[in-house]
Amino acid sequence: MATVTALSRHLQLQFQNGTTATGQPKVKNQTYANVSPTSADDDVLAVGQALAGLSSQTLLGIARLDQNGLS
Repeated sequence: MATVTALSRHLQLQFQNGTTATGQPKVKNQTYANVSPTSADDDVLAVGQALAGLSSQTLLGIARLDQNGLS
């Protein structure tokens, strides 16, 4: 049976960076590395919201990106 090991976690903020010719939003991702793999989801969300508050761009979403190893 495979064993999953947490390798790293990143926080990604997705901002609207203008619109396309068809009116769809252009998305710009800002990724922050070195997020503790043991951090709680609520804590990651709170940090993402705080960081987004420092930007003048419209926040579209906050994502947690996990990288896991299998052995």
